[in-house]
Amino acid sequence: MKIAFGISGGISAYKSAEAVRALRLRGHDVQVVLTRAAKEFVAPLTLAVLSGRPVLEHMFESPASPLIRHVELASWADAFVVAPATADALARFARGFADDLLAAAYLGFTGPVLLAPAMESAMWDSAAVRENVEILRRRGARFVGPAEGALASGRSGVEGRRTCWCAS
Repeated sequence: MKIAFGISGGISAYKSAEAVRALRLRGHDVQVVLTRAAKEFVAPLTLAVLSGRPVLEHMFESPASPLIRHVELASWADAFVVAPATADALARFARGFADDLLAAAYLGFTGPVLLAPAMESAMWDSAAVRENVEILRRRGARFVGPAEGALASGRSGVEGRRTCWCAS
């Protein structure tokens, strides 16, 4: 299966490297897409080595390139995974923003979607995030997590996704 694997910018982005590796070990072809914020948490080189493909970060290959990456990616993939799916990513998907490669490819994708939310408990419980989750569910997105556990802030609560979600 060809999987577009989006990583948005949250501390749990480090867990996505292992998920990409696990998907590859199961025989899937994985194309990683990083948001600008995700690069603050995980290195593109790590993900390129684990996925066996160059990591995509920008909407256009170069100013002179005829490739329209978000269209190519959306038509290439059989499934679309975003892990972690931050509050920002969920809002952009739900509200139709397409100002970066991940959001634009997500909006153009018509197949199965799996979102793994990861954020602080107060954010997860906020009315805005809950509304965005319901919008995405109604549109057919499936969710995995969040689970209870230790948070990056040192608090305990909803931690985001389970580290083993990709194994099922």
